[in-house]
Amino acid sequence: MPDLAPLPLGPFVLAGERALVLVALAVGLVVAEVAGRRAGRDAEWAWQAVIVGLLAARVGYVATNLDAFAPRPLDAFAFWQGGFAPWVGVAVGLAYAAFAVVRRGVAARAVVSASGASGFAAVVALAVLPVAPTPPALAETGVVVERLGGGSVDVATWTGTPTVVNLWATWCGPCRRELPMLIDEVGGRPDVRLALVSQAEAADTVRGFLADEGLPGDDVFLDRGGGMQRAARAIGLPTTLFVAADGEVRDVAFGEVSRARVREGVAAAQAPATP
Repeated sequence: MPDLAPLPLGPFVLAGERALVLVALAVGLVVAEVAGRRAGRDAEWAWQAVIVGLLAARVGYVATNLDAFAPRPLDAFAFWQGGFAPWVGVAVGLAYAAFAVVRRGVAARAVVSASGASGFAAVVALAVLPVAPTPPALAETGVVVERLGGGSVDVATWTGTPTVVNLWATWCGPCRRELPMLIDEVGGRPDVRLALVSQAEAADTVRGFLADEGLPGDDVFLDRGGGMQRAARAIGLPTTLFVAADGEVRDVAFGEVSRARVREGVAAAQAPATP
């Protein structure tokens, strides 16, 4: 499946994949409600199947990334960061729907209609939703950022080591939440560079935020004109670029990320280039 472009929601973004799932589930639930009312029954089973499926998808993702969630187990409940095993959710949701047919007398036709409508909506949404643009290599951005401690850096020089480039701002709630995790997960590693690039903010604003939060500024850079956000074609914050040692962007995460998602992105940046 191609990477879908995020959808802007004010100053924040909704990942395209999440929008796809929401559309598919909404259409399926509407069809289930209509079929239920025609048969003189409610569609409680459909809502329950969706909830059970989503929970199973989340549990499946957490189970396959236990090492990432072990430091902070409560992060398993941070579902807004994304991280679902889709096929686990689909399988468990359909199994629950089948159970409703066998044990609760739900009409099989209603289940088939709702499931088919949901699948059809997903296909249509996949064809209609815009595909995410591929950010240019760092050498092609022409962006120069400032070190928080003084001096400038051309981002084209961030080569030789895989780099995690996080575009953030102090006013952005999701950015503020994920920043400590990024510093803990990537900061100080010899095999991966971390670049926390503040977008269009003054140095005093960034320094004040870091001081209040007790965060180090070693990996923080200032992009006063927001050039990196424009170059990366990022329509909202936060956006995280996972860049290979040659400066090519291998993976992009739109919106708040989890520790597991960061590890997936780092793995993509460290993987050998495909011919």
